Amino acid sequence: MSISAFIPEPVDDFERRYNVPVAAEAFFAECWEPAAEALGLQWVPLFSTGIDVMKEDLPAVLGELARLKQWALSQDGGERMAKLVSRIELLQTELPKALQREGAVVYIG
Repeated sequence: MSISAFIPEPVDDFERRYNVPVAAEAFFAECWEPAAEALGLQWVPLFSTGIDVMKEDLPAVLGELARLKQWALSQDGGERMAKLVSRIELLQTELPKALQREGAVVYIG
């Protein structure tokens, strides 16, 4: 299984096609979760069980992703950390696009 971000109730073609890969569950458990715990993050750990993100949640979620990215860049993890950073950057770019419509919800899980 894998974790991704998508819009559960799309209203147009963009929203129907919206699907952002986050991580395979094993990679999430191995890399994302320990980092999120070490940093005391609240939103990121919920990605593994699934969470709805709305426009008003975006600053908090993006803030946690920025902290996680800074942590990953400071690690000596080679390819694994590079993969983590690339997925964080993808979420940082794509989440705001999905939450432009009033009432839009992105499910990450």
